[in-house]
Amino acid sequence: MSLTEEQLDRALSHIEYPRSQHAADPLRRLQQLMLHHVARVPFENVGLHYNPTHRLSLALDDLFDKIVVRSKGGYCLELNALFAAILRGLGYTVLTVGGRAGASDFLLSRRLSSRTNTFPLSRGGSKVPHVPARHDRRRAPFPLISGTEFTVLAPRRGRLEYRSIDLHTDPTQRLWVYSTRDSLDDDAAPWVEQYCFVELEHFAADYHQMNYYTSTNPQSFFMPHLLAVRALVAPDPATPGDVRLAGMLTYWRDEVRRRSEGSMERRVVDTATTEAERIAALEKWFGIPLTEADRESIFSTGLALDRGPEQPIQ
Repeated sequence: MSLTEEQLDRALSHIEYPRSQHAADPLRRLQQLMLHHVARVPFENVGLHYNPTHRLSLALDDLFDKIVVRSKGGYCLELNALFAAILRGLGYTVLTVGGRAGASDFLLSRRLSSRTNTFPLSRGGSKVPHVPARHDRRRAPFPLISGTEFTVLAPRRGRLEYRSIDLHTDPTQRLWVYSTRDSLDDDAAPWVEQYCFVELEHFAADYHQMNYYTSTNPQSFFMPHLLAVRALVAPDPATPGDVRLAGMLTYWRDEVRRRSEGSMERRVVDTATTEAERIAALEKWFGIPLTEADRESIFSTGLALDRGPEQPIQ
């Protein structure tokens, strides 16, 4: 299934990167698409808990309605599905594969539970992977070349390697491992595995199974927690008209924290102790509007800040 031309144009307008602004170079265009996407569309599971059905659909029309029409975000499976459709509509060849999150990640699990998109490029046959990640892990494309290092959001560095991981029974197995290090110049700083993936194409049925577990199983990280993450961008002085990554906003444990380029400090900019405060924070900082039905539905989840689900709505 693909987006119509009208849907594609509307999606590009939603992320504030219409075709009239697109760079001619496909790699630069991809980079800007990613930055505009993560700055406008938050990574969040708000739509799972503030949702009368408490179900998440991966159908493309449903994703378009949720993210573009109703201005919500989504988690990895949702965001990548829509972003892949946008890229295909723009002429990119997109291969979707499964990613396994490391223990340091928000998922706190190595379960196969997210999606990585890879985009074959003509230049040298290289590929560029992409995941709208949970926080400041990676916000720009890079080639699938083992040993590649790059700056994510200074001082955080990223590295891609083709190697085995500790979970492998057979150490000769290889997959792509993405790691980060919170220093630009300290060679002694540890590299921390964030996720890994293989170049095995996944299909809609695979993602539907992942989505069912992730959005329904009590052991899924997303069930007992509520979070939101959005990138902050600024004009790129090196390329007029382009933007660059300048910071990250995170809602976690009822605090909104901001990390700016050049520092690992996550400064508290807002807190929520009531439902009204949380609803206001989600709209103010992440652009997530909630209807009255959305707001009432949180009381059946046990995550409401004002009262437990055992107390009926008066």
